[in-house]
Amino acid sequence: MMESRSKCSAEKQIACPQLMDKTVELLSDHPADLSIRSRRVANVTLSEIATPPVIVTQDCLSGEDSEAQHYHLVLVFEGEGTYHWANGSQPQKPGDIVLLDTTMPSQVISHTPARLVRWCLPQSLVHPFLPLSKSNPLLHLPAGDGLMGILTRHMCELAREADNLDDCIQQGLLTHLCGLLGLAIEARDRPEPKRHYNYRSFQRQRVLTYIETHLRDPDLTVRQAAAELGMSSRWLHALLEDMGESFADLVARRRLENSLALLGDPGSERLSIAEIAFLCGFNDLSTFYRRFGRQYGVSPGEARRTRTRTPLAAQQPNPMKAGGLPHRVEGFA
Repeated sequence: MMESRSKCSAEKQIACPQLMDKTVELLSDHPADLSIRSRRVANVTLSEIATPPVIVTQDCLSGEDSEAQHYHLVLVFEGEGTYHWANGSQPQKPGDIVLLDTTMPSQVISHTPARLVRWCLPQSLVHPFLPLSKSNPLLHLPAGDGLMGILTRHMCELAREADNLDDCIQQGLLTHLCGLLGLAIEARDRPEPKRHYNYRSFQRQRVLTYIETHLRDPDLTVRQAAAELGMSSRWLHALLEDMGESFADLVARRRLENSLALLGDPGSERLSIAEIAFLCGFNDLSTFYRRFGRQYGVSPGEARRTRTRTPLAAQQPNPMKAGGLPHRVEGFA
């Protein structure tokens, strides 16, 4: 990987605040052609990126901070590049999708201008579907029809319509996105007669999507979820056992993560802590305080005072409303 970098004598390293964990080196004399516009969709960051010829090096994160553990889901519309890491390399062409583990070092070299969208997904959202290899930070899905076409359209349509949806629906559709991604990876890796695990993955995806879209319901129970999904409670529990988490623990964790996000959101400053707790689905304030303290080691009030805020999402324009995404996804493949 580093050998490829040393051969590029014309590179120009520039500062890029939106890519704090990356080194950006231009292979052209037009830095103004580099454009990154980001916004929040539920608890993830969506970025529309246009670059001149460039080298982008992913620094190795420590992995100790759970908030720093992310996957980058990248869909390329225009341009070609090659990813490099310690044990291999992988070219990417228009219409291809790449999933990159940011806790491992890697580098992408693009000798042509490129345009892409990148979802920065927290590990907690992705890991139930897509554990990556410890030696390979990248999963590559080539452009194609069928399931890949559905996945590509889902990524684009969710990006375009996200502002018209509330946070719970956004989160549910993000979970659905990760489920589709998991099915696409399995379809790539397994011969068709051996894809017996697809059904279990699909059913787990249904459960997770249901939970995300009903988190605000304080009466959410495993019996209610199972009945509405048309499965037994025992089968639902078995699906979640694959993740090492019970239904109740998963619901509590996701509600706490949503409450933590609201406590650090400038747009929620007028909401009291009690209002945030009830909005996230807790029906008992003492239970909320106890669980929050056990999960994060601080009280909700302390978290609100010390939580790092990210003004970028609030200040950046919505690129999807400005024609950033093409209207016909089929043209990218």
